[in-house]
Amino acid sequence: MPHLMLTTASGETTPITLKPDENTLGRGPRNDIVIDSPQASRVHAVITVEPAFVTIRDLGSRNGTYVNDHRIQSQMLVHDDTIRLGSYEMRFVSGDQEFSHVEAERVSTEPRLLLQLDLEDDPTATDLPTTSPGKP
Repeated sequence: MPHLMLTTASGETTPITLKPDENTLGRGPRNDIVIDSPQASRVHAVITVEPAFVTIRDLGSRNGTYVNDHRIQSQMLVHDDTIRLGSYEMRFVSGDQEFSHVEAERVSTEPRLLLQLDLEDDPTATDLPTTSPGKP
């Protein structure tokens, strides 16, 4: 089962096992993983564990969710990714995930990127023959 190695601002490290489906992270006490940091939103992010892969999605937090020092909206996680929420840092450990190393492909789950890729694949109009002015 995948898990996080949570490191607090004071340097304490705690393993946290991720349950199947959604795991909420944030400052609020109703979260699956409570982040005791004033920089974390009450409901900051969600980690979704599926049979083949794990994703993290920011839930509109003020200070953002970072994976490997890049602010993300949604990101597929691979073994040893570093997640930062507020002053807390977590290392993702893939465990027995079916696909634990996707480093070369780094698939993004951001909808606008998928839309942009779709637009790039649209066929263009066929080239029409051009004529010079005054000639048929």
